[in-house]
Amino acid sequence: MALAGSGMLAADRAAAEPSFLLLKLDGAYVKWGEPVLGTGAKVRYALLTDRREFAGARNCGDMGPLEPTLRSAGIAPDQLHAETSAAFAMWERAANIRFEAVADPAQADILIGAQTVPSGRAFANVTYRKDEQGDTRRIDKALICLNPRQPWKLGFGGNTNAYDLRYTIAHEIGHAIGLNHPGPSGQLMGFKYAESFRGLQPGDLGGAVALYGSRDGTASANIPPARTTQPAGMGLR
Repeated sequence: MALAGSGMLAADRAAAEPSFLLLKLDGAYVKWGEPVLGTGAKVRYALLTDRREFAGARNCGDMGPLEPTLRSAGIAPDQLHAETSAAFAMWERAANIRFEAVADPAQADILIGAQTVPSGRAFANVTYRKDEQGDTRRIDKALICLNPRQPWKLGFGGNTNAYDLRYTIAHEIGHAIGLNHPGPSGQLMGFKYAESFRGLQPGDLGGAVALYGSRDGTASANIPPARTTQPAGMGLR
């Protein structure tokens, strides 16, 4: 009976969790493109090639290039670029948002790098335009940073102490485009790393469509209530 009761409690908690949760900063939803939920956007991204500081960033305030970090883990630069591209492609297939890789970090909307002060596993930082009003604001910059002292790998393999690079970057992209953690697990945007699936789950897809509309340009009104503001640690555990 104890085991049955424990299982029922877990099921009840899972049922109570939303399948997705939109990020809300200072009382407003945030997204790329027009500040209207369900509308599309085009976003540029780049991998950092040198060290940069970002004043005022809660996460990823000081970053350097990822390539040296991952090379020590046996991940070559071309593999890093391929996995990063695949992670962005997950979200591009899910909704009306397009991503373009650019060589010059100064031209990028989303920057990806390694932490220079290692902490946790991976984080994202999102800032929005403060000169706008309304329930939804435009994101003006997003940062994604990985801890260079943690072990990294390509694909799954049962060792959950080493995180899959594509899964991790895809999770942080979710934050960078306006999604929060809906709960600990069950979706790629869950805050606990697991090796149960490597692609977006139904809640992840629903969240992307709520923000940017479907790939055919139609919008979704299925938007859950936002319960939280930006957490201090917006990333995987």
